[in-house]
Amino acid sequence: MDEPRKILVIQLKRAGDILVTTPVLAALRVLYPSAEIDCLVEKPFTSLLENHPALRQIQVYDKSRRISTLRRIRREKYDWILDFQSSPRSAIVVAFSGAGLKAGYRVPFWGRVYHRTIKRPGGRQSVIEGKLSLLEAVSGRPVERHERKIFLTAPERSRAQTWIQEQGFKQAPVGIVPTHRRDSRRWHQESFAALAQALIKEGLPVLLFWGPGEKREVDSLQRIVPEARMIPATSLREMAALLAACRLVVTNDNGPMHLAVAVGTSTLTLYGPTDPLAWNPGGPRHQAVQASDVPCLGCNLNECPFGHECMTHISPERLLGLCREMLAVPLQPAPI
Repeated sequence: MDEPRKILVIQLKRAGDILVTTPVLAALRVLYPSAEIDCLVEKPFTSLLENHPALRQIQVYDKSRRISTLRRIRREKYDWILDFQSSPRSAIVVAFSGAGLKAGYRVPFWGRVYHRTIKRPGGRQSVIEGKLSLLEAVSGRPVERHERKIFLTAPERSRAQTWIQEQGFKQAPVGIVPTHRRDSRRWHQESFAALAQALIKEGLPVLLFWGPGEKREVDSLQRIVPEARMIPATSLREMAALLAACRLVVTNDNGPMHLAVAVGTSTLTLYGPTDPLAWNPGGPRHQAVQASDVPCLGCNLNECPFGHECMTHISPERLLGLCREMLAVPLQPAPI
């Protein structure tokens, strides 16, 4: 097989899924150093890929101008397309692209547009490993492993540090991300409040994170813990820069968790319906917390048919102990 000159990677959404696709971009650059590599994403998520050294350009999937998007992709004459979305929308792009090699996950009906397929990552397989497995199947070569990464600029980091200093913090704060768009994947507000109060009592500044549509929820948490500070309204990159300024981030399994990992901040992540083996990078810098006595862990349900035991059985005292352990480790520069 001839080596590709132009490659398109497709991952239309969401923030976490796009960030766990960045290891593919880095691996492609190592495998094919002279290739032009683009990535197709929806407009709200393009900023996550800004400044990525592996990319020639970010292609925007415009939902309001789908025919225009199809024509634009076809004009590029890509040699390879790797479709990690593998949805009906992305498969239509692949079908009309004219690419010489089309690869995606093995899915019913629309999966017929792909020349090469593998099983979609699932079960206890890491999502990143699943994505890299598709690249290995296409290239026929072993693929170098990379971690998810967002490339912040020095001014972005500086603005975040300035804001932190303006809050009167004398040390890097502990970030808390208490939100998730799914109730079943959210540790209860009272537990986050108890943890925040305990951290503040031990002299640690606490920063509360929120995104679009989540301000009211985090406002109510701050009313319980008024000593904590809420971040202002931010873009994704501004949030990433504030996460980079934290000493540790305690979070549900959500998009900001992936942002924190991508900027090199240590994370302590709560898992219930989702499997940490699929999403958590692991190691001492990124610890996962689960209840130990719930048989239905990792059910992946969006609504709990029981009493949400996977989250209620995780105590603030347990999280505080883990925070102490992680904060006791001397701060090391994040891996490059």
